[in-house]
Amino acid sequence: MARPDTRELIGRLPPTFRPAVNDQLRNWEILFPAEQRLLEAQLDWLARMPPAEMQQLFAPLVEIESRMDLPRWSPTAAGMTVQDSGRLARSPLYPRWRDEVEKVFSRIEEAVEKSGRLRRVRRLLICVLPPGLSIGDQPLWPETAKQGTWVPLAEPFDCCLQPLTSSLAGRRLPQAVEPIEGTWVLECTPRLSAVVEADRATILCWDALAAARREFLAKLNTIRRDLNSVDQANEQLKKMDISRLLGHAAGASPQVREFVRSLFLSGNGSLVFNNSFVQWGASEALRRVQPQVLLACFGIRQKIKPFSGMVLFEDQTRANPVADDTDPAGSLVDGMILAEYVYRSAQRTSDHQEMPLTLMAACDVNRLLVLGPNVPVPAAARLTSEELTGFALRWLAG
Repeated sequence: MARPDTRELIGRLPPTFRPAVNDQLRNWEILFPAEQRLLEAQLDWLARMPPAEMQQLFAPLVEIESRMDLPRWSPTAAGMTVQDSGRLARSPLYPRWRDEVEKVFSRIEEAVEKSGRLRRVRRLLICVLPPGLSIGDQPLWPETAKQGTWVPLAEPFDCCLQPLTSSLAGRRLPQAVEPIEGTWVLECTPRLSAVVEADRATILCWDALAAARREFLAKLNTIRRDLNSVDQANEQLKKMDISRLLGHAAGASPQVREFVRSLFLSGNGSLVFNNSFVQWGASEALRRVQPQVLLACFGIRQKIKPFSGMVLFEDQTRANPVADDTDPAGSLVDGMILAEYVYRSAQRTSDHQEMPLTLMAACDVNRLLVLGPNVPVPAAARLTSEELTGFALRWLAG
């Protein structure tokens, strides 16, 4: 998809909009197809808007910005520094500015939705708790389960996971879905990457990205306590060649490479906690990539070592000499909560697409939770692995 020509339009946008739009256009080649389609549709709608209507749309926002102490961005400025963002957020008018921005985007999104330019395909989300959690009688997702149906399986879900993933990754994609939007897997350990070929799915594994995580942590630990230092470290990490640290599959794709970089720089524990990496990575993939199939496979985390939790950007396995010890009980709590976060992320990002069919399961349990609107729950007494795979593929093709 060609980058749109928006030079005239950007000059008519409010000052705080220009850096963000310029930044997206500057990085056009590393945006995912869904991001390109949405941005193009939004800018095209604005460009076709009569000048008087555009002035009316932005008038409340422009009035507020005129009374704020904003940085003096040039018309071609791309992105905001940490200092710029802090200056904006410290303004007494910031809450009102946020409200007006949300109103503007709500209007734009409503218009784009009505235009019919955004693609709709059926989607599938699978959230999986790892084996070895000793779940026992622990109820899984009791509140979320009220919105769906528990379906019995002929065997524990762990026996279904690999063949199901292999079949999903190998399916024929609809014409509206580009290869990079087909299947995404976020996992803690390389269980699924061992059975799915790299060219059939995008797989991001916490363990496999260890070298990249260490490099980022080392650089972030050099930050001094001032905003200039934060900006400098961010710029260095944005420019650093990380292809060699990601492996051939992820490193060869500019879009996936920059997705990983953004994932690590955006925080949310993705650099230091395996399950946070899966949750945040899955949520960002749902928002940005909008894959037709996404699997979020949580893992067993290590127990937090004494005092290491006080170190913001540190790998506790290196920072503390105490031997590592797994935490199945904490991992169960983490996994259930974070899986629900992913499910809610899918609900939030489904405005311009079909609400995905969601399967939530634990590897050691012989049932799964089926969530989604108007989903025909399988009638079999206990689904076999083959029946579960057929059910998922039929949903996607339907």
